[in-house]
Amino acid sequence: MNIQLAGYNTDIQNGGSTPETLSASYARISRDPRSIDILRREASGEVEKARVSNRRIVFDYGHGSVAEHAVFNFDIIDVSRLAAEALQSFRLASFTEKSQRYIRIGEDLVVPPELEGEAEALFRSEGAKLFQLYNRLYESLRDNGKKKDEAKEDARYVLPLATSCQMGMTVNARELEHMIRRLSCHPFAEVRMIAARLLELVMEAAPSLFLFLEPTAMDMFAHSMFPVSQSDGELLLDSDDDSKVGALLIQRKTGEPLETALCKWSNLSGERRKELYIDALQGLGIHDSPPRIWEFFRAEFQLVLSATAFAQLKRHRLCSRLVSVYDPVLGVTVPPSIGSIGMSKEFIQGLLEVEKTAGTFEELYPYMLTNAHRRRVILSMNGRELYHFSRLREDAHAQWDIRNLAHDMISAVTKEAPLTFMLAGGKSEVSGLFSH
Repeated sequence: MNIQLAGYNTDIQNGGSTPETLSASYARISRDPRSIDILRREASGEVEKARVSNRRIVFDYGHGSVAEHAVFNFDIIDVSRLAAEALQSFRLASFTEKSQRYIRIGEDLVVPPELEGEAEALFRSEGAKLFQLYNRLYESLRDNGKKKDEAKEDARYVLPLATSCQMGMTVNARELEHMIRRLSCHPFAEVRMIAARLLELVMEAAPSLFLFLEPTAMDMFAHSMFPVSQSDGELLLDSDDDSKVGALLIQRKTGEPLETALCKWSNLSGERRKELYIDALQGLGIHDSPPRIWEFFRAEFQLVLSATAFAQLKRHRLCSRLVSVYDPVLGVTVPPSIGSIGMSKEFIQGLLEVEKTAGTFEELYPYMLTNAHRRRVILSMNGRELYHFSRLREDAHAQWDIRNLAHDMISAVTKEAPLTFMLAGGKSEVSGLFSH
């Protein structure tokens, strides 16, 4: 594991050396009538005074938003994909991660710190078998005409969740404090070590912005993933129809109460309803979000998906999701290309062997499961998020596993609300629609 503080924001006009002076000066805006540039200049010249001010305003007064003015950049190197999921579960941070889809992976295994002696040796041995299987699959896919990226994309399904990765992370101080506190009580030692290192680095740079670091009962509860007992599940649990967005579109035009608008909607003909939607969506480009009214549409899903597909889904951080543990009872996802080259049996056999060994590591077993293994996710998205999800994940350039899932999700909600999702689809599908 290698974590470095790559940078943070400072007051460049006044030679600032810490983001604390920016947060302190901005905090004073609400009570000090002087110009902001004067407040910044004063804070930059009195760092210790700025730190005292931060502690009083952020922690004594409870104005935590002030800490959001301090932003940090981190290099996160040589952590497991499993630990990366723990980091990337937080909504208000930005991550860019090494892609196993585009980069061929070497035997980069992260051994859980809890393992030592014979247990560590067994873990390394089982991990090596999966990397060897990965290489055999890759070479066979290439020999059968697959392009390099396609071969990497499908061979990676046998890589363990203990495979090493790296990422860049950008986060403000308020969210970072929340992350450190929560991750410091994570069940896995690797994740707790990440939290400790992040805290060490930021305490050197901005000690006045991090105080509430003792995990609470709610932090511990957050790590309790629900178990699974069977593999079947319903895709769409609940969904609004067109009436909610439609009534809000009427209200936008008339200003009448929502109840009245709902009554008016119920009396509109199908053609008039469609005209109402077309008027609101006219000119929507492939990079545009639909109007904010679409945020009042809600849909809930129950998904069973591979770790590979979840790696894409987790990037949509503004949705609400509850995740289960990874569990072999949910089965595995086998890329169709593996069957086409006659290696499905070897693929499945390799995963069955590793499942047997994984159980010997007790609570650390997920490290030895693979990108093909599945988890269950309860997911809630609003209409705007669903459009964004559709644009990215139904696009022709999207990875096939998440593209198939996105297609099923969008098809399900479109049946319930055909007007609300009349322009849903990947960028490659809807480019030019309504351009005339």
